[in-house]
This record gives sequence, C-alpha cells and structure tokens, in this order.
Amino acid sequence: MSALLLMLTALSSPPEGPPFTVRVDERRHEVVIRMGPFPLPANEAGAGEEHEGMGHAHGSQLPVYRFPWPVSGWVRGFRVTILDGNGNPLDRRLLHHVNLLHLDRRSLTLPMFEKTMAAGQETEAVTLPKSVGVRIEKGADMGLASMWTNETGGDLPGVVLELALPYLPENTVPEPLDVRPIAMDVGFRPGLTAGFDLDSGRKEFSREFILPVSGRLLGVGGHLHDYGLSLELRDAESGKVLVTLRAKTRPDGTVLGMSRKVLGVSGAGLKLKAGRRYLVVAKYYNPTGRVLKLGAMAAMAGIFAPDDPKEWPVLERNHPVYLAEIASLDEQGWVSIDASGKPRPPDQR
Repeated sequence: MSALLLMLTALSSPPEGPPFTVRVDERRHEVVIRMGPFPLPANEAGAGEEHEGMGHAHGSQLPVYRFPWPVSGWVRGFRVTILDGNGNPLDRRLLHHVNLLHLDRRSLTLPMFEKTMAAGQETEAVTLPKSVGVRIEKGADMGLASMWTNETGGDLPGVVLELALPYLPENTVPEPLDVRPIAMDVGFRPGLTAGFDLDSGRKEFSREFILPVSGRLLGVGGHLHDYGLSLELRDAESGKVLVTLRAKTRPDGTVLGMSRKVLGVSGAGLKLKAGRRYLVVAKYYNPTGRVLKLGAMAAMAGIFAPDDPKEWPVLERNHPVYLAEIASLDEQGWVSIDASGKPRPPDQR
C-alpha cells in the first residue's frame, strides 16, 4: 500500500479525551482525522423536547483537539462519517456539528480565527473542482471542535467520528485558485453558543456584516435547525436578494439537509464588495405553540476568492472577540499534540 501513514496520537489533557489520529493518505490525496471511540450519553431533554436545543441545552461537547497540519497543499472538500466501535454507520443526527479551525488565520467576516470547515448533522459531503482549493501549510496550528446530541433514548458505548479531507498536493500544476472559507452566522455571540430562542409561528432573523476585502462568492451552503425554512443573502443597501437556500425537511419540520448554490467555481461568481453592507436572513416556522429555548441556529458558509489575497486582514490576538472565542475553547478543554506526538502546552496560541 503506497499511502503514507502519518499518525499523530493525542496525549490527552484532560486525560479522558478520546483517541485521536491524523493520517495522510498520499495515494488518495486525503487527510483523514479519526476521533474515538467514545461513549455518548443520551440527552437529558425532557418529554416533548425532541426538537429543542439541538445539542446546546442537552448535548455533549468534547475537548478541542489541537494539532499541526500534516501536509502542505490545497484542501478541496470534506466528508463526515459517524461509526460505532465496530465500523458500522450510525445516524448523522448524533453529530450536532464539527468545526476544523485554523488557529493562525483570521476569519473573513469576524475578528477571530478561521473556521476552515464546518459541518452539521445535515451537511452532505463537499468536493470542490481541482481548479480551486483552500491553501494550508504543513505545520499550521489547527483545531477540531465538535458537539454531539444523542436523541436515541439510550446511552451509546462507542462512537467514532471520521473526517476525510481531500487535498491537492503542493506540486500541483497549474496551481489552483486560492480560495478561503466565508461564514455568515446570524446568531454569533463572542464566546457563546450561536443558538437562539425560537418563538412560535413564522419568524425571521437577520444579521448584517461588512466585508474587509472585495472578492467573489463561488459557492455557498447553509445550516438550520429543525423548523428552519430558508436562508437568504441580501444586499442590505439595495434590498436585493442575492442567494436563497432552502431547507429539505420532513412533514414534522425535521431538517434533513440544505440546498446549495454553485455561483461560478470556474466562472465569475457573485461579486461582493469591501465596505458594502450585506445581510443574512433566516426564516423559521415553529408550529409547537411554545418557545424552543436555544432551538434555532442559522449560518451560511461558502468559498470566497479575494481579489487580492495580500489584503486579507491579519488575526489580532488581543481583539475582544478573539479572546472570547479562545476562552470558550478553554472551557471545553484542549487535547494538544505536536508533530512527534508529544504534549504541547495549550496556552501557546
């Protein structure tokens, strides 16, 4: 087998962190991250709360795994698999979300570290064309954060997360277009959950943002909780709707997935301008007749090609938003390793 196995074995702090490995498969050009097995207790939600909280009020957070990225190149997608200890598939609704964090690079829309990849329980696999990719250098300081929600009614003894990220190697010719992730979160609050309460009936929630650099939005997807209907990206100054994403739901309002829009991966894309005001709008319909505490979430995420990558804003590690987000990760706890598998102090940020 020609694959290079570069195993980074986590030395846990705290010691109860589940097993964690990173494997580079050079033949398939994939970075494969595997976490677990770990026990997942049933949610402590009361009767009638099957849609409420979606893991925020009753779910489980694992420590944040911090590790050096193992290979230079361009990440061009991801796929998420949830397994039991014997390798059998489990329900994706066990996973509320998993985020791959680039702790050395700034987010486009917020003064915090970059969420290189974000997937929810309804997120399908993503594969970008070979003409584009998100550049990550070997040794980049990365983190993996996840939240879980077990609505099965019983404890699960062993759950495994497998995250595979296809990449283009450093010697790819011609070099792909360097793109960056863009995240537009309606409920973002520094250091706190992005979930928010969902009142009964039809509701609309929105958040405005201003981009620091101009560029092209090439593709976009979204994340909504149960009872979510749609997400919109609007030009706040003209009121024009630029993108609409619709939820795929069961009759009871359970969200199964979200539509996606490819806006021009190989073409012009959707032009977004620095200094201009944009709006992300989420629409919900809650038929329960009661307020669902932390029952809603709404975010758009996609790929963005800056006009000039050199103008990308620098990460300010003393910014209050950055500090609040790091403090939130500190509360979850860290499992830190270096390239040789040795412990690394979690305060080296």
